[in-house]
Amino acid sequence: MLSKITFVLLLVLSFQAFGSQHNKIDLLGMSKAGQFVALEEYGYTASTHTYFVTVKILNVWTKEYVGSKVEVFEPAISSSKLSVARARARKMAARDLIRFKISG
Repeated sequence: MLSKITFVLLLVLSFQAFGSQHNKIDLLGMSKAGQFVALEEYGYTASTHTYFVTVKILNVWTKEYVGSKVEVFEPAISSSKLSVARARARKMAARDLIRFKISG
């Protein structure tokens, strides 16, 4: 009986955790040969009231992330702050995008 209650409690808590973050993943670009793909994950975290942007480069042939991971956080004061955060993340990732010859 205790294990059933624990299971239900954990299930309820996990649903609350999934509802606190909303995100989207976009393709920023890819290399000419298709070996490298730049991914941009962005969204809103309700618990901290912030927008976040993460840029990672994936080597599709080896299925490993390469280069440096870029993370940007902006307070969610207005919806325009998400655009600001996305532009800043792209600017910070520009060196790796050039290094891996990614255009998009």
